[in-house]
Amino acid sequence: MFSRLVVSWRLIVAAALLASSSPVAARILKTKPSPSSTWNPLFPLTIGSAFEFETNKDQSQYDFPFLLEYNFTQTLKLTVEPLVSHIAAKAKDVRTVTGLNDLETSLEYEFLRERRFRPALTAEGGIRWPTHTDPDLGQRGRDYTFGIIASKDLVFLDLDLTALYTFVGDPQESDTLEVALAALVPLNHKFDIEAEVVHSFGAGGIRGQPGTLSGAGGGATGADLTEGTIGLAWHVSKRLKVETGGIIRSDHTWQIVFAWEFSFSGE
Repeated sequence: MFSRLVVSWRLIVAAALLASSSPVAARILKTKPSPSSTWNPLFPLTIGSAFEFETNKDQSQYDFPFLLEYNFTQTLKLTVEPLVSHIAAKAKDVRTVTGLNDLETSLEYEFLRERRFRPALTAEGGIRWPTHTDPDLGQRGRDYTFGIIASKDLVFLDLDLTALYTFVGDPQESDTLEVALAALVPLNHKFDIEAEVVHSFGAGGIRGQPGTLSGAGGGATGADLTEGTIGLAWHVSKRLKVETGGIIRSDHTWQIVFAWEFSFSGE
């Protein structure tokens, strides 16, 4: 009886966080690990933050995303990602802006556990809340994202295949279908190579980058966008991981990323 009450309370808290306005990812890769891979009944909480930089001839942008990730159960996980941004003008007709960007929340449910010959399957639902403090830092309306993640441990290689559809809240933009393939290759017990390719079909852009230079006009309206990421992860301890890498996009924008995350439950 007690365990049922705890699970019910956790579900209520998750719904409240997703339904209230209490978005660049605070990791190198946008694809998320499955809930069961981060589950620990003692203290299933992970926090983190990142620094992201990109520039073009008109402006430079500095992003500081933050991460709060909590496993309510072994198969249910909530992620909250607030973002602070600074845009520095390099041209006379561009404004310098600093403030809060949009907030992203997502809920993941792993409905099929991984077995020897099958991947784990996780359903994901997310909301981008228009919490930006300046029009140049975010987008109008709420975005609603739904999709599925397939994850498989191949011993020497971890693969994640993601398909997400976003209903874009800005009436001037079209909805977006995003497909991503992420890979993690352990070099030893301390270092991993991380890589990801993301392709979006539609003008909404790639999930998690509203307000970036790319999202603010890096490509033509209605154009598809491809993004490639390569990075290195250092497991400083059982709980602390540091990541660094670079991102390049088909609209000729690029980004340098540094991130860290701390898992209270350990790996």
